[in-house]
Amino acid sequence: MLATTLIFFSIALLLFIVNIKQSRHLTGLKAGLRQLVLALPVIVLAILLSGLLEVLIPEEFIKRWLAQEAGLTGVFLGAFGGMIMAFGPYASYPIIATIYASGAGLGTTIAMLSGWTMLGLSRIPFEGGFLGLWFSLLRMGFHLVFCIAAGMIAHFLDSWIF
Repeated sequence: MLATTLIFFSIALLLFIVNIKQSRHLTGLKAGLRQLVLALPVIVLAILLSGLLEVLIPEEFIKRWLAQEAGLTGVFLGAFGGMIMAFGPYASYPIIATIYASGAGLGTTIAMLSGWTMLGLSRIPFEGGFLGLWFSLLRMGFHLVFCIAAGMIAHFLDSWIF
């Protein structure tokens, strides 16, 4: 997390310097603060939600269904869990990180993250409306294969290499 913070700080400082030369730095800071005011409550609540979720999920459930030992079952559950997670990145990443920190296997976690990004059910009404239901089902079928494959590759690497 420190490396990410330093990278974002460096980029922000560079953009601030560029905007100073164009006398637009105050406008940029005001726009950024408006975004912060809008996003901060969501971010804080998502992190609190992930903490509450961490203590709510029984350790036995993680060990039996989501841990490395769950194998293919964990990968499938991870892909399905990601698919039904209808949150934006501010909520999804803390939740997925919490599940991983609670003992979910690498394959399960990667399948969950892949399922969230590729299979999100919340997109189906829009995608189906614009591109057709057949297109949506076909895309989801292909992406499901990729999610399971990514989870299985990660599971294999976690078992044999890490």
